[in-house]
Amino acid sequence: MRYCNETKEKANGVVYTPTEMADYLANQMIHYSSIDIINTTSISLLDPAIGGGELLIALIRAIRSINPDIKVLAVGYETDSEVAKRTLKLISSLFCNIDISIYPIDFLSKARSMTVRFDFIIANPPYIRTQILGSAKAQEISRDMNLSGRIDIYYAFLLYMKNLLNKRGVAGYITSNKFLTIKSGDSVRDFMIENYSIHKIVDFGDTKLFSASVLPCIIVFSVGATKNADSVSFVSIYESKDTQGVAERCNSVFEFIEKSGKCVLPDGRVFKYQQGTLASAQKGNLWVIASDEKEEWLRKVESNTWIRFANIGKIRVGIKTTADNVFIGNNWVGENAELELLHPLITHRDSGQIVSRRSSGWKVLYTHTVVNGKKVAVDLDNYPKSKKYLEQYYDQLAGRNYIQKAHRNWYEIWVPQNPASWTKRKIVFRDISENPEFWLDESGAIVNGDCYWIEIDENVDEETVYLALAVANSRFIERYYDAKFNTKLYSGKRRFMSQYVEQFPIPFTKSTNAKNAIALVKKVIAGCNDEDTSRYMRELNAIIDSLFEN
Repeated sequence: MRYCNETKEKANGVVYTPTEMADYLANQMIHYSSIDIINTTSISLLDPAIGGGELLIALIRAIRSINPDIKVLAVGYETDSEVAKRTLKLISSLFCNIDISIYPIDFLSKARSMTVRFDFIIANPPYIRTQILGSAKAQEISRDMNLSGRIDIYYAFLLYMKNLLNKRGVAGYITSNKFLTIKSGDSVRDFMIENYSIHKIVDFGDTKLFSASVLPCIIVFSVGATKNADSVSFVSIYESKDTQGVAERCNSVFEFIEKSGKCVLPDGRVFKYQQGTLASAQKGNLWVIASDEKEEWLRKVESNTWIRFANIGKIRVGIKTTADNVFIGNNWVGENAELELLHPLITHRDSGQIVSRRSSGWKVLYTHTVVNGKKVAVDLDNYPKSKKYLEQYYDQLAGRNYIQKAHRNWYEIWVPQNPASWTKRKIVFRDISENPEFWLDESGAIVNGDCYWIEIDENVDEETVYLALAVANSRFIERYYDAKFNTKLYSGKRRFMSQYVEQFPIPFTKSTNAKNAIALVKKVIAGCNDEDTSRYMRELNAIIDSLFEN
């Protein structure tokens, strides 16, 4: 997949497609096409981000395996002129009876003015986040496509296809799987539900098919509308830590792709394959896999749910300084140890279940306070030691263009959050971890951007907070996360974003089992040795399972 980083290739989002994946996508597109390829004399193809031509080559080969004499009319776009020349030469040498043009320009600059329509559109578009794409370009695409929120450039590649695909045509895309389940993907998912007949989604999860750290998916669609979620085939493939019951060995991820169950690759990795359908074709919903067993389990959980985490407080992400080398550290020594604006900082290093396992000793030079109930930057003249320290980094801090554009002080932390929130009780949790780590903090420390926190409402009683901690750190919540959101990062890690955590369920607090869970959480908070903590956590797992599953 093409995605973005800082090298020349990645600045343009370039990471090319594995041959096996290209072949699979091409065959899936033909499978869902209503075009009679055997009896058709010519066919038109488009790859709007052609790169080295892997996808177009795979598609032409698949079509020619059905009709060797078919005339191919192909168009490609590639921003790197040298790559465009090489790819044109390669494809022209591989196939006869082909009319191919590759334009060395940005496809998006031409997409709106194009009038020709294509029988097949195959693409692995660049994956470039807004921060690297540039806010001006991102806003232009957002306005043009009527999108909201942060965008990735591949959104535009998906949406422009409505005007370029023949009525009987099929498009096949390889993209990041992020848009399936994140909030900023809402507008894209809704557009596609209304304007495309989606045939198949394959979430390749953490299969590491690409060297890039992007989790890929495939989506195959035609012009139309998706009215029935059951008509959308959905395959989910994620690495499994459970090696028991593995019945089949596979040479590649694709060898097992039409089956359910587990397979083990030659490198020893075990993957779990699920075959199902799209859970919902309603606007505003996440795109996750549905199965009868999962849906029945989720209904049972729902029937035992009292409230959700969103009901106990606002979930916020920690501070973002955009200059961590200046503001954050664990080595404030000598004169720097006396800086007036230093405050304790909670980072992922402090994480734990129910309580923090350790104090990392990290601190932040925090540049904000509250005046008359409003968040404001401190007056540096009142803090001479901190001012002297920050002035050493004036060029770096003042050079942050976004600070200037926002008319902020040169020395400010970019996202300070509300200084009044830190003194309140809060549940802190890691952004990314294999197992959930949610812990109670009443120290008044500031939370760093590698963690989130729940600013617990004043009217929420202690027992509800303790029960929420029991749920959040349980094996039940791991199963709930996987069933509800169906997304993981590499190495089995989950991303505990606010949009997911706010949906976590809390059972009724008055039952005997709930009271037992609350009592165990209190014991952990009061302090106990590692052996007792492990025993209490095992007991909590059993109790939480029973609260939701009985």
